[in-house]
Amino acid sequence: MSSPLPPSPTRQPTQAAWFILTPVYKLRSPGDSVVIGDKVILMPVNAQQPFHVSEYSLPDHPNCKEVNAGECSSWKISLFMDNKEDNPEVLKGGDVVRLFHSEQEKFLTCDKHEGSLRVFLRTSGRIKRTDATSSKAMWEVEVVNHDPCRSGAGHWNNLYRFKHLATGHYLAAEVDHDSTLDPVRQKLKGQMDTVYHLTVDDNNTETWLTIFELEATTIQQTDQTVPKNSYVRLRHVRTKSWVHATSIPIDKDAEKPVMHKVGAAPTREDKEAFALMAVPPQEVRDLDFANDAAKAIKTIATKIESGQQATANEKKYIIRLIEDLIFFVIGKETSQSTQRPSALTEEGEPDRDRQKLVREQEVLKEIFHLLRIPLKVQPTFQMADLADKRYDAMHYLFCLCYRVIQHSQSNYRKNQEEIANKYLSLMQSQIGFEVRAEDTIAALVRNNSKLLEKHIHKKEIQTFVDLLRKSREKKFLTYIGDLCVSKGMAIQRVQAMVCEVVLKDSNADVLMTLSVENEEIVLHWTEMGVAHSKSQMQLADGAKTGNEDDTKNLDYFTAQLQLFCNMCFNRQYLAILKIKEMLPIDIVLQCTENKALPFSLRAGFSHIMQCVHLDINPQETVNPVGYSRLWSQIPDSTTSVSEYSPWLETGMSGSSFMHEVGAALVSSKGSSGTSLECQMPPDEDDAPMSPTNTEGSDDVLRDPAQCRREKFKQTKHKEAEKARILKTMEFVEQYLALPSVWSFEDKEQNLLTYEVVCLARMMVYFGFYNFSKLLQLTRVLLSGLDNKIGIAMMSPLSPTPAMTRRTIDAGKGPGEEGSALGKLVQAAATSFFTHAYASEDDKESKKTAKE
Repeated sequence: MSSPLPPSPTRQPTQAAWFILTPVYKLRSPGDSVVIGDKVILMPVNAQQPFHVSEYSLPDHPNCKEVNAGECSSWKISLFMDNKEDNPEVLKGGDVVRLFHSEQEKFLTCDKHEGSLRVFLRTSGRIKRTDATSSKAMWEVEVVNHDPCRSGAGHWNNLYRFKHLATGHYLAAEVDHDSTLDPVRQKLKGQMDTVYHLTVDDNNTETWLTIFELEATTIQQTDQTVPKNSYVRLRHVRTKSWVHATSIPIDKDAEKPVMHKVGAAPTREDKEAFALMAVPPQEVRDLDFANDAAKAIKTIATKIESGQQATANEKKYIIRLIEDLIFFVIGKETSQSTQRPSALTEEGEPDRDRQKLVREQEVLKEIFHLLRIPLKVQPTFQMADLADKRYDAMHYLFCLCYRVIQHSQSNYRKNQEEIANKYLSLMQSQIGFEVRAEDTIAALVRNNSKLLEKHIHKKEIQTFVDLLRKSREKKFLTYIGDLCVSKGMAIQRVQAMVCEVVLKDSNADVLMTLSVENEEIVLHWTEMGVAHSKSQMQLADGAKTGNEDDTKNLDYFTAQLQLFCNMCFNRQYLAILKIKEMLPIDIVLQCTENKALPFSLRAGFSHIMQCVHLDINPQETVNPVGYSRLWSQIPDSTTSVSEYSPWLETGMSGSSFMHEVGAALVSSKGSSGTSLECQMPPDEDDAPMSPTNTEGSDDVLRDPAQCRREKFKQTKHKEAEKARILKTMEFVEQYLALPSVWSFEDKEQNLLTYEVVCLARMMVYFGFYNFSKLLQLTRVLLSGLDNKIGIAMMSPLSPTPAMTRRTIDAGKGPGEEGSALGKLVQAAATSFFTHAYASEDDKESKKTAKE
């Protein structure tokens, strides 16, 4: 006897899928038409063995019998569905919809709460409530019929079931024993004591408890079809009750309850209607994939966790599945026939709806279930075993899992919070085993101030420092720096901890230091306990010739400079005071000017100049120059741009100001004869530079002359600071005057240009440029952006005619040159000063500059 041939379904219409129908009884003869109700024998064309139903039950489906090719069995032909022309506007059995309560503006949702499935209306904080879609609010429509036809088009007089797509349970109604008072329920229940609420059928069976009727909100004939996007009222057939919303919260312990019970009452309320919102087929396919993926991962993880060995096919299958999940989240699914890119390196913009889907369908939960296996089965299998060649497949699987997690949380706050709150400790325990746990943690907390404040402590920072000591990879410097700043704002608590950990003596070996030897800048570092040193120029030359070690060391030092900038950002003096000693201003400027160094390194030093030497006390923001004037502010005497002074804002010259200050001081002291020189405060180390106008102060502090005196003192401080950074200002002016700067052809140079422009902006921000210099700087910038830098350099800013009240009164204006100056000032106001007085840019804009 030959072995039976088990049939199997196929997606492709191959030759093996053809059958010959032969009649069972002699009532029919070959060639007769086949009609509904006939019994036939199915004869495969290729196998020439009839289909036969065996008496053997399938091991995985006890209620199902095996179908094989053996003895003849008769098959009765029954009608499955009427053949009607498809109408996409009509509700049909098998359609997937969301039920949106039109009055409450909430979706009917099914989700777990305290271990059991609950049906509720979910509150959303979105402005447009219909955008708050969820995979847990999808319901498959089933049209109930008495004949064997399954579903078909839905009519108003049909009966319906609603199957929750994510769980497979049917919507039902049952008696509600909750005694919580609700005004709507009290109104609609009438004289009845029994009240109902919506739930799901626990037995997952098609019973009368799961059958509903649909009623139209407008007059419709009962035999008409139901439009797909229509408003309906739901009536539960068994209890003869109408579905309505309540204000009873299910999640009562939550700070802001979002789950509200759905009731059913015998009285119909017109406003208790739901909008049927069709779900696109792609969303349904995405849900099916995510749901099946979660179940498959859970099966494999549970098997390994129980101590059983996964077969080679199971390992291959789960690896393929996790790879598919990576491409699924970033929207780059590949077909079986195309060559697949590497899942670990493939980049893409994650799809936000799919990020939400992998969280809601517990794909992330099951992935962490996989990652938790080494903790569950110790000492049989530990994380350290992943370094063994025998566990290469497991190591690759763990890397893929972390890649899915990294894509799933990217720019998605809710996923980030769930991962951090539930699984951060697990990821921390797997740092250092080269499975990308540290990369995922860094990406998780980056630019999320809430997570940084809550989850980052000295222990986590020290862990990154230890990894840095072990591998000397620059990415760990970047990760530590990212902890200090979030979206352009300093996280001061974390910043302070980073300063304490990174700058303490025991961790000095992870940092490169800089010194001057024989007028040459030398870098010193420690690697594997061995001290090394090399001049900066030697490293730069080696990097140009392709020396990997020199390139790595320069990149490491560049990343270290960026770390220092983030540590000092927003005037963090725990770092500034120490780093200022490590990187004095003259050395920083020398390195920034050195054309032999890579542009990225020079950009790092330029950024250090901003954060360590410029954005510090006593620098204060100055008000922008006011380009509009009142008539009373136009001086009678001639004023040129080069002679412009802040004192002219009050219509007073510098000499008259000094005279008035002296007179005010003498008058305030009576006849003491104290000289002006004796009363002026020290030049550098004064107390606060702004006047204190508190209650009970001396009259002299409230005198206008005293305010001018303080202004004079501020000016002296400003001049001293200006002398300190004078060479930096000269470098900025010389660099921006180079034609090569404005070609934007070199991406690395663009990064340096960005930092130099930021440096210029900050010096403008702190008032180091007078009006004449400011106009020249603005002209250079505008000419550079217009690609006319050579013309701007050949025709320097010419002296402008006097602008006085007399010339304006005469209606002559400042002349042609003055008109050009006005245009220049207008352009400056719109293109430069807008940025000059803006807040600190997000550091991500550097990437844009490079691109």
